[in-house]
Amino acid sequence: MESEGKTVVCFVIDKVARLLFSFEEEHLAKPEAKAVVKYMQTEMKLKVAMITGDNQHTALKVAKYLGIPEELVTARAYPH
Repeated sequence: MESEGKTVVCFVIDKVARLLFSFEEEHLAKPEAKAVVKYMQTEMKLKVAMITGDNQHTALKVAKYLGIPEELVTARAYPH
């Protein structure tokens, strides 16, 4: 599922997967996010980047949906 660009969530209890689901990009980005990114790029002339903890496939799929160039995407960015 991750290779399709979906975010996969799995809960494991006693070493057994109990719940597994995924989100599509429309569920990961708020409805107004696409318009906000476009406004920032076109009207404000800003370079918009994306930093996310999601896997690379999901990050790139969401970035494409939002109109963010692939080279401005950082995936699997976790806090230390």
